[in-house]
Amino acid sequence: MNQLIKKLITMVTPIRFVNKVYNPVILYHSIGSNSNFDKNTDHIDLKTLENHLLIIKKFWKIVSIDEYLLAKNKKGLASITIDDGYKNVLDEAFEIFKYLEIPFTIFINSSTFKGKIFWRDKIRYLIENNLVKKFISVSKIFKKNDEKDFYFISKNPKFNSKKVELELDNFFFKENIKLNTNHNFCFDKSSYMIKHPLLTYGNHSANHYVMSSLSKDEQTKDILECREFIKSFNVNKSNLFCVPFGGKNYFNDDTINIIKEFGYNGILLSENKLNKNYNYNYINRLMPKKNNILETLKILYLKQLI
Repeated sequence: MNQLIKKLITMVTPIRFVNKVYNPVILYHSIGSNSNFDKNTDHIDLKTLENHLLIIKKFWKIVSIDEYLLAKNKKGLASITIDDGYKNVLDEAFEIFKYLEIPFTIFINSSTFKGKIFWRDKIRYLIENNLVKKFISVSKIFKKNDEKDFYFISKNPKFNSKKVELELDNFFFKENIKLNTNHNFCFDKSSYMIKHPLLTYGNHSANHYVMSSLSKDEQTKDILECREFIKSFNVNKSNLFCVPFGGKNYFNDDTINIIKEFGYNGILLSENKLNKNYNYNYINRLMPKKNNILETLKILYLKQLI
C-alpha cells in the first residue's frame, strides 16, 4: 500500500516543482550497446542515454560542470558528468552527445592510460569467476565474513586501497591468472584524449583509490599524477576534483587541503542526490538507471523534500 501511495504521489508531482528548487547533475559510468559489467557497475544503453538527455534538455539548460559551478544563478541549469573513462563512452556514446550538442565532462583515472587495469574491474573479475572465497582464504586484509557483499566491502575506507590492489595482483600472479588488454575496459591510449568543444576532462585521481584510506602523501601522489597527466594534453580541462566513490566517508580533511593547494574550485560527490540551486563548492550528483528519468527526479525530489 505504501508503495502504491508513493507511486501516485510521484505521478502527480509536477516536474516544475523539481526545477524550481533543484538541478540534476547527472553521473554516468559505462554507456554503450553492450555491457561487460552486468553486475556491480552502473551501465546504461545508448537508447536510455538519449532519452535521459532529451528529457533533461527539455526542462533544464545543460552546461559544462565548470560553467555550472561558476554560475551565480544556477536555477534552470543541469550538467552531465561521466566517471572512470570507460572506452564505450567515446567509442559509442560520443555520437549522441554531438548530435544533441550537449557538453559533458569525463573524470579519468590516468593509470589506465599506462595499461593498468582498473582495480575495481579486478574485483569484478573475482566475483564473476567465483574466486572471492579463494582470494579471502589467503588474504591478510580481509576476513571470512567479508566474502558476503565483497564488492562493497572491498571499498570500505578502513582498508587501504593501494594495499588491497597489491594483494589482488599477488593473488592473480600466484594463481597464474593473466588479465590482458581484453580486460582493460577503460581508456588506455592517448587517442582517447580528444580536443572537442563539447568534451572536457577532469581529475578522478590516478588509481581511483579510496582517498580516506590513504595517507596524505599517498593521496597527494595519486591526485597530482592525474593532474599532471591531463595538463600534458591540449584538451579542455575541468577545475573540479571528482572524489573516487563519491561519498563523504571516502575523503577527509587531507583530501580537502590537497585539492585546495592544487587550486581546484570544487568537489564532485556521487550520493544520488539532486543539487540545490545555491552556490556551494560541493556538488551532488545522481545516477539514473531507469529509462524513465522523470520518475527518478521526482522520487529524489520528494526524498530530499521530506
